[in-house]
Amino acid sequence: MSTEVAPPITESSNTNDEGEKPDSISFSPKDHIKTLTMADCKKAAITLFEAFRSDDLANMLTSHMEDQRRRDKIELKLYEAYVAQHIYKGLCLGMGETEDRFESVAVWALPDSEHSGIESCATLMESGFYKVWLACDEGARQKIFKGMMPLLTDTYERILSTDTRFIGKNVYTLVYLGSIKAARGKGNSRKMFQYMFDNYIDASPNNIGYLESSSVNNIPIYNKFDFKCYEDIVLGNTIDGVAGKDYAVMNVMIRGSFGHDWTNDENLNNSTKGKL
Repeated sequence: MSTEVAPPITESSNTNDEGEKPDSISFSPKDHIKTLTMADCKKAAITLFEAFRSDDLANMLTSHMEDQRRRDKIELKLYEAYVAQHIYKGLCLGMGETEDRFESVAVWALPDSEHSGIESCATLMESGFYKVWLACDEGARQKIFKGMMPLLTDTYERILSTDTRFIGKNVYTLVYLGSIKAARGKGNSRKMFQYMFDNYIDASPNNIGYLESSSVNNIPIYNKFDFKCYEDIVLGNTIDGVAGKDYAVMNVMIRGSFGHDWTNDENLNNSTKGKL
C-alpha cells in the first residue's frame, strides 16, 4: 500500500470492521462528503494534482525530467490511476464539488481491499497504470514502479505482519488526502477524518488507521487525530542529495481504534514498548 498526504492540511458508502459498506450517513449540504465513482475520477485527480504541487515525493518522481508539461502529464495520470484503483477496490471521498474538481479528496484502502484484488494485474490495468508507464521515461518508471510502489508495499507488509501490536488488525490505509489551496483552512480534512473515525475505523476495537506522510509538517497535525509515528522511510539517495529532487522521506503513522495509544503496548517480537 502507498500513502501520501498533501503539504500541510491545517485547519486554516461506509464500511464496518470487516470492510463491508453499511448505510450512508446524513450530512448537511455544507459538510456533504461524497463517495466517489468513476464519473468523478478526473475531478479527484485534478484536486490531488493541485494539492501535491509542492510535495517532495511527487516532485522527486519526475525531478530528472526537464519538460514540465510531460512531468505534469505523468503526475496527473498517476493520480487518476490511484483514484480509479481505489474507486474499484477501496473508498474515495470528496468534499466541495465544483465544475472541474473537488475542494478536498481522500483515497482509502479498506481491510478487504487486498483480498478483493486491489493490487492484481487486472485491477492495475483497468485503473490505468499502463498509461502511467507509457507516459514515463525510463527514469520515472524506475522511481515509480521499481522504487516508490515496492517500498511502500513492503514497508506496510513488514510492519503489519511482524509487530504483534498490529497483527490481525483490520487496516484502513490513507493513500492520499489533499485539498486545493482555496479550501485550506475550512476544516475539510478534519471533517473527512472524523467521518472515517465515526463510521469506519472506530467501528471496532480491532481496526487501525495507517498512513505514510511525505510532509514532516503534517506530523503534529496527525498527532491531533491520534496518529503516532512508527518509523521513517526514504526513497532515493540522501547522500549529498536534495529533498524533493534526489530523495523523499515518508513518515509512517498509525492510529489505534478510538485513538488508542499503541505506543504504550508491547511488541512481543521486539520486547520493547512504544515506537520502534
